[in-house]
Formats: sequence, structure tokens, C-alpha cells
Amino acid sequence: MRKIKELGEFGLIHHLSSRLKFRASDSILGIGDDCAVYPANPGVKQVISTDALVEGIHFKLNTTPPEALGRKALSVSLSDIAAMGGTPKRALVTLGLPKKLSVSFLDKLYSGFNEICNQFKVELSGGDTVSSPKSFFINVTVIGEAKRIFTRKGAKPGDLIFVTGTLGDSSLGLNLLNKKNNGGKDNKFLIEKHLEPTARVEEAGNLAHSKINITSMIDISDGLIQDLYHICKASKVGARIFQDQLPQSPEFIRTCTKNKISPLPHLLNGGEDYELLFTLPADGVKNLSRQFLKAKVLVTQVGEITLKPRRVYLEMSDGTKKLLPDSEGFNHFYV
Repeated sequence: MRKIKELGEFGLIHHLSSRLKFRASDSILGIGDDCAVYPANPGVKQVISTDALVEGIHFKLNTTPPEALGRKALSVSLSDIAAMGGTPKRALVTLGLPKKLSVSFLDKLYSGFNEICNQFKVELSGGDTVSSPKSFFINVTVIGEAKRIFTRKGAKPGDLIFVTGTLGDSSLGLNLLNKKNNGGKDNKFLIEKHLEPTARVEEAGNLAHSKINITSMIDISDGLIQDLYHICKASKVGARIFQDQLPQSPEFIRTCTKNKISPLPHLLNGGEDYELLFTLPADGVKNLSRQFLKAKVLVTQVGEITLKPRRVYLEMSDGTKKLLPDSEGFNHFYV
């Protein structure tokens, strides 16, 4: 098995970059120099986001295939661009490499990067490689463009709260993965939802190009309630969530029922769903339904914005209400 030190830093960069297939047609200078150079298109805004994945915190090498890790590392950053209504264009990747990793591992990792770059037409324009004494880490920066920007600030009392897709799959999948319970179709589906999330780039783009009055938006990375609190704090509003309207996949329902798992913690606080969470006035619902019917993507109203600031309540199936704290989602420093 070929070792990284045999190639050296610049040999490794050349080895990995030569495997990347997609090149943006408007690039002036791509990977290989001190900087990548590209034109700034008139009439659009530049959006930029960065995310880090650290071994032992965000993933374990013994449960995460390198190809899947590459796909996920890029997808979670694309999700941030989507949440702002942007179209991702370029990515920069920095790797912190411990001695235990092989060139074969990195080839597979970059195969995952390559798949997502090709799927979303994103050019991997550069980055850095550094030695790491113990843990492997990946930092991805994505640059995108947007004509219309969605932010967390702007939700108003009376607005309805929507999410794309289903909730809780990734969290339950992680639970199964940690228990090495990966047998059966339902378990494999849920584990795949955790290992390989889908960035809702196309869906966010459709919203950005529509006339629907999206008043706020965020992607669900740390859990429905924690991310909803981000919107509430920025918009100085509160929210009410309806338990009976939380979207669940059949695989999630069957697995919870079979294993006597309470679904609510996963639905409300699980995190890493990378679905879009957004608000809009009630008069925009018909247009929204038509938009997502064309896209063949599930979109569900899960609640409504309320006047009382910074308070999120869950309306239970029996009609009772429960105040939900904003600290139960994922927190890097409580892991």
C-alpha cells in the first residue's frame, strides 16, 4: 500500500488533483497555483461558507467508507449555500492527514468529491494538505452565486413553517451505525441517509427563481428545533410545531416501532438531515405546492410563527403544549 510520505506534499496534490474531472468553463486559473482565479459575474452576489469534519466527532473511519466521506464532506457545505438560495460554483478542500492514512484511502475520498462535483457542476479549485498528529480532518469551503438571498431574519407572526423531505432519518441511522445494526433494508436506508445526505441545491434554486415570498430559511444541520431557534432569534419571533405534522419516512416509522424507540428526540433534535427549513405567508402555499409537485420532492408544513419571541412550543397529539429548549440539538463542545 502506497504511503503518503512517498509522494510528498506536492506530489500528493498533483496525484489527487489529476483525478478531478469537472472544470468550470469560466475559470481563469484553476487548481495548481497560489490562488484560483475566476470572474465575478455582474448582477449576482458571492456567497461563501466553510465546514469542518473531524474524525471522532463527525465520523469514524471504521464505520464510514472513504467514498461516502468525500461525498458527505462536500454535500454539507453545499447545503449551506443552498440554504441562502445560492448556486455552488467552486470548492476548496483542506485535509489534515495523520500517518495512518494511505494514498489508496485518499483516492477513494477524492472519488467521492468527484461524484458530487460532477453532480452539482462544482469545480474543486484548490485547498491545502497538512500533517495532523492524530486525527484526520477535512475542511471544505464552498463559493457560490445568488441573485436572491435567503436569510434567517425575516420570519413574521402568522408565517407558516415548512421543511423538505423527512426528519430524523440521519439521527436514527447514526444510532444504528454505532450499534453495528446494519442488517435489513430499513436499517441500510437509514444508515445511508446519515452517511450520504442530499444537499437541496436544486430545490433551493427553484425557490430562489420563483415568486414565492420566502421570509426566512436555514438548513437543518443541528436539529429541527435548534435550527428553528436560530430563525426565531434572528427574526425576534416565536414558533409552534405540530407533532402530528412532522414528516417521517416509512423506514423510520417501522424501525422505531420495531425497536420501541421514541421517535420525537430524533425528529426534533437529531440533526444532520440537511433538509431546508423555511417560512412563508399563508397566501404563498398554493404556489409552493405547485413548485414542489413539479420537483417531486416532499414538502410539509410543520408549524407556524408566533408573536412571543424566542419561544418554541410543541403542540402534542393530545392537544397539550410543551416549551422546547433550544439546547438539545447537536453542540460540538458538549460531545
